[in-house]
Amino acid sequence: MGQSYLKNAALLTGADVLLRLAGMGLRIYLANALGGEGMGLYQLVLAVYSLFVTLATAGVSVAATRLMAEELARGRAQARGMLVRLAGTGLLLGAAAGLAAARHTNARLEQTLEKYAGQTVALTAEVESVSASYYPGIVDAVLRVERVNGRAAEFRVECDTLPVCEAGERVEGRFALEAPEPADRTTLFADGVVLWAREPQAFARLGKSSSFRARTGRLQKRLSTSLRGEMNEDAGGVLAAMTVGDRNYLSSALRSAYRGAGLSHVLVVSGMHVSILCGDVFGSVFGRRRRERSYRSRRVKALFTAFLALLLAGVTGFTPSVCRAAVAVWVSALGVWVYGASDALTSLAAAGILMTARNSYAVCDIGFELSFAAVLGTLAGAELSRHLHALFAAHATRKKKPSVLQRILRHVRSSLTETVCIGVCASAAAFPVLVLRGLSVSIYAVLSGAAVLWMVKPMMLLSLGTAFAGLVPVAGPLYLLLGKAAEALTGLLNRWAVWVSAKPGAGLYFDTNYAALVCLLLMALCGLAHLWKVRLRVAVPGLLLTAALAIGAGNALCRDVVHIDLVGSANSPAVVVSQNHTAVVLFRGGASTQRALENQLARRGVTTVELLADLRLDPENACTLPARTMCRVAVQPVGSAVTRQTSTAAVETLRTRFGCLVRLTIGEQQFVTVSGTVTLAEPVRAQWLLASPAKPEAVQWEQLLSRSDHYQWMQGGEAVYASLSLRPSGGWRAE
Repeated sequence: MGQSYLKNAALLTGADVLLRLAGMGLRIYLANALGGEGMGLYQLVLAVYSLFVTLATAGVSVAATRLMAEELARGRAQARGMLVRLAGTGLLLGAAAGLAAARHTNARLEQTLEKYAGQTVALTAEVESVSASYYPGIVDAVLRVERVNGRAAEFRVECDTLPVCEAGERVEGRFALEAPEPADRTTLFADGVVLWAREPQAFARLGKSSSFRARTGRLQKRLSTSLRGEMNEDAGGVLAAMTVGDRNYLSSALRSAYRGAGLSHVLVVSGMHVSILCGDVFGSVFGRRRRERSYRSRRVKALFTAFLALLLAGVTGFTPSVCRAAVAVWVSALGVWVYGASDALTSLAAAGILMTARNSYAVCDIGFELSFAAVLGTLAGAELSRHLHALFAAHATRKKKPSVLQRILRHVRSSLTETVCIGVCASAAAFPVLVLRGLSVSIYAVLSGAAVLWMVKPMMLLSLGTAFAGLVPVAGPLYLLLGKAAEALTGLLNRWAVWVSAKPGAGLYFDTNYAALVCLLLMALCGLAHLWKVRLRVAVPGLLLTAALAIGAGNALCRDVVHIDLVGSANSPAVVVSQNHTAVVLFRGGASTQRALENQLARRGVTTVELLADLRLDPENACTLPARTMCRVAVQPVGSAVTRQTSTAAVETLRTRFGCLVRLTIGEQQFVTVSGTVTLAEPVRAQWLLASPAKPEAVQWEQLLSRSDHYQWMQGGEAVYASLSLRPSGGWRAE
């Protein structure tokens, strides 16, 4: 005891001395940098700052500890009440701090918009990410700005007209900066993008960047190339996505299949992948049992896993799910070094605070929401599994000593129970996020995950070994062996995903308002079950039955509903008409429009595109979206009209010399969109105009569907909608 006391006292004294030395060094630096007048102002501000810090933090921890000790002395009920009050106070203070941080973030972003929007400036930037374009010679890229007109700056812009370059390069040029449309701002701000960059001039490459992100990005490219070297396209694309986060080689068909099978999380590097790499890699390289005995070995393991987590976060592009898992690993490593036990909820809270400290809009990213929801569901599932294991163990103690077969069956039952509990709870936690975001869900998620998730660990370890073996020329035989094994497992998983996604119910879409009501109902039932102390064997089947009935009713309500959505740029949006997993697409736009179309089709749960009409008269590149029927207006004779009937709508296409007009007939409603310039002897009448920047004189309409309310020809106070849902028999609702 005395030695421990002296050791702790020495640690505290040493830490205090180091802090004071650091403070002394800071004051010396500030005195040299600011001068006498600056130091006077610094001391004045420091006094005010110290006062407010003291008022904000004085006695908080001591008061909380004392209050809890007093209530514990009175009884558990009083202590529980005090704990609830303290937790509520903490939540209120946290909410206030979050609102203040959000206001600060919004003010900073708005200041950047006001300063640079509508200007043509010289930018020096690093290319953070690059995606392929549908036009030759250009790419769609996100740039991290370093300098604006020679002055230091720090913000991100997105450019879909950038000359071909690679991630990790430094570039410079003159760009026309534009503010994003109001409907797109939240999504872009969540990714840290503030402005659009257009029309690059005097463009030049400055060579490779030396930043950590650029170096890890180049490592990702090398590992992805090595991994895909000797594999078929489908297997290589899946393994590159799930191991190093490179999704550029993943086909849209496989994405849809994995989404329909409820296995989309397998293709996204997340906490599961981080735990596999950080845990199993260390165990494989350094061993487990012998080194876990000493505290020094645990500290070495903590440092190694923290470094692996940081490296993996950099390689995968600092995605929200990986950052959340990496922060959890770092908090656990810190706990080892400060003699503290790791806590999953504390790690989760720390990850949320760190990820939103710089950009409060990060909470609007669907990856952020799904990652945190899935982790909370996993923790709840693990707790439920432990409770069930305790019940099974209590029941087993009443019987005689089990035989070998009984022990094996109990082990299998325990594994299945844990898998099912975690899968059900994680899916239940992610369900509200998916449906409230307007995304399709799969009823096979839990079953599919329980059947094939055991394959993820060997696939990742084999693919990781393949990628590194491919970088060593002398490891050719090992490279081929590991690659063939990984390819075989991936092929099996791909076939499973394709088979499950073809089953009915693989892509269910729910109305957002209905989904919100169902989620509130299920939350209320969970609260009542906890309040009334309903047993799990009664509550769980009741909740599952309620959820099944709600899903069935929601699917029935959404049956035959037609959704009309405008996607892509505000100036040249594409049109998506979807109903019962089928769609009609009117395509126009450029580099980013097809990606927006693919995301929208996935959101609506579309599996088949019946008709794809390309409205561009002079396309530089063909649209590669798979469809049963392809219609290109460019090859249609001038002055001709063609009518095509689909299960969703009747599509009439009129080709003129300088443009085309398309009319959609859905039930008693007619929708008209114009591409280019169309001049008619008599205007076409329709209930809805799918608007474009130029006012079409050839159309008379009653209502407006548009991605922007800032077109110059619009009248003030006009009602503008972004999407529309209707039934062919009558009735509609705009969103």
